[in-house]
Amino acid sequence: MTEDELAEYYRTHPAEARRAGIAAAPAPQAPSAVLATSEDKQLEAEVEAGITAFLAQDGWRGLKTDPVSDKSRGKGFGELGMADYLYIRYNPTSVAFGDPGEAHLRAEAEVLWIEHKRPHGSRIAQNQHDWHKIERARGALTLKAGEDFTPTVEAFREWYAASGLTRRPRWW
Repeated sequence: MTEDELAEYYRTHPAEARRAGIAAAPAPQAPSAVLATSEDKQLEAEVEAGITAFLAQDGWRGLKTDPVSDKSRGKGFGELGMADYLYIRYNPTSVAFGDPGEAHLRAEAEVLWIEHKRPHGSRIAQNQHDWHKIERARGALTLKAGEDFTPTVEAFREWYAASGLTRRPRWW
């Protein structure tokens, strides 16, 4: 089963996805379909949804962080200042290693953190700057909308095209 077929299976069988311990991904939609308002009035959630849909088309899985939720009820994932989204894209190869006769596989993935912001009137807090600085020192690829790219889907597409991260030829 290919990665796309597996994702579609879990999307159409949410109970199986829950049993497997993953959240079923929503059906992919074109990034332009997500953006209903003019750039001046776009909300952060619209930009976030458009970029997430765009990245999904190139094999990325987006996971929303929620560092300030009620952790006493088992809710929340993250640290203060952590980026809004963690994007993971698995590499389609695995490597056998270890003792001869024992099969061990190592999975590899690319990781991208993005702090989303709306196009106008939104600032990155100091604890967010600090978090990104620490993660970048660890070797992480982190992006801050408004600093690393203009916080619009179109500007992100242009950044992405120049980044060397694309797996597919330009499809948009």
